[in-house]
Amino acid sequence: MKTILIIVQIILSLILTALIFLQSNGDTDSRSNIMSTVNFEKRGWEKVMFNVTIFVLVLFLISSVIQTLI
Repeated sequence: MKTILIIVQIILSLILTALIFLQSNGDTDSRSNIMSTVNFEKRGWEKVMFNVTIFVLVLFLISSVIQTLI
């Protein structure tokens, strides 16, 4: 059981890493300015990638907690 959880965690960490690297940087100059009044909204694939990244992150955290309890 512990081996399966370790394999699942490795797969989830690789997927999470890939999702983070695939996310768009966008316009970094205007997004890094705290005083900017322009609101940025995620649309299309950027929003899907963001939501999938959060979902995989939650799965990774759950598998980590389960692994520590076993």
